[in-house]
Amino acid sequence: MTLSINNQQNMPSLHAATAQRMFEAVPDTEFTKQISRYVYAVGFINAKFPTLNLEKELYQNSLTGNNETQLAMLENINDDIALQRLNRNNQLYQTLFKGLSLAKNRYIARNMHWILDNRYNEQMFTLHTPTDELLTQCITALGRAQNDDAGQVVIVGQLQPSNAVLVQAIVPVSALPFGEVLQEENQGKDQFKNLVKEITSLDISAGDTDSTRALNYTLYNNPTIYQQSYHLCYQSRRDGPNPNGYQLINVDADTSQSGDRLVADVIFTYQGINTGAMQFWRSRVDVTGEYPFMVSCWEQYLPNNQS
Repeated sequence: MTLSINNQQNMPSLHAATAQRMFEAVPDTEFTKQISRYVYAVGFINAKFPTLNLEKELYQNSLTGNNETQLAMLENINDDIALQRLNRNNQLYQTLFKGLSLAKNRYIARNMHWILDNRYNEQMFTLHTPTDELLTQCITALGRAQNDDAGQVVIVGQLQPSNAVLVQAIVPVSALPFGEVLQEENQGKDQFKNLVKEITSLDISAGDTDSTRALNYTLYNNPTIYQQSYHLCYQSRRDGPNPNGYQLINVDADTSQSGDRLVADVIFTYQGINTGAMQFWRSRVDVTGEYPFMVSCWEQYLPNNQS
């Protein structure tokens, strides 16, 4: 599977309105048919009301407390059309966090329709949470700040029919090694921040194939790719062959068998602005089981084009 980044001369090629179009997945028959039993997906947890009755139950419960517990957004929802409109509201999660985080509403939380959306509010999976602890983590994930990428979570689980996931683990991206990258972003380096945004936008893949599982795992568990990409793109030697630096022009995820293990090379391709010379670097990930792990963090790579 090849994931291509449109490039410009050493400038961020991405902004929110066009990110989804600019990261294009080139169809590859071999990979698109190899749907994994497992999922490693990144996104925002949201909840929807499956019925009008459940919405009314939460609203009525909110009226029994003080003014701080009342949920004004849930008022005047009196038919299924109004309920559908409410479920599409991008700010619903904030109201639900306020209501569902109360212990008295736990039975309502168990009956909510829990989903994982990507960064463009497109639904990827329905989430089935088999334990009360996982349900608590779903509720907690609703407490994120608005439009905060750090509020994303990683979902690890088993793929089920009808685009559902039996969830085994929920991990905030800020709790992964990517948290180190978020701290660097806060140092005011606009170029670094834009580069991180550009690369992490690749996480829109559903993570339900072995190659995209490896990609998503690498994006949030290998901070080296951001540090080294920044070095290549913005810190080249002025007396070197590419004084204007490199551009990140392509990201590939290739799976292969290694003995009895299934591994994936996540390959980053850089092109020198001055000479056009190419550099290939890879992060190697084992995706044999449900939980991926790093085999090789970051190494220069010479592609074999004779396959």
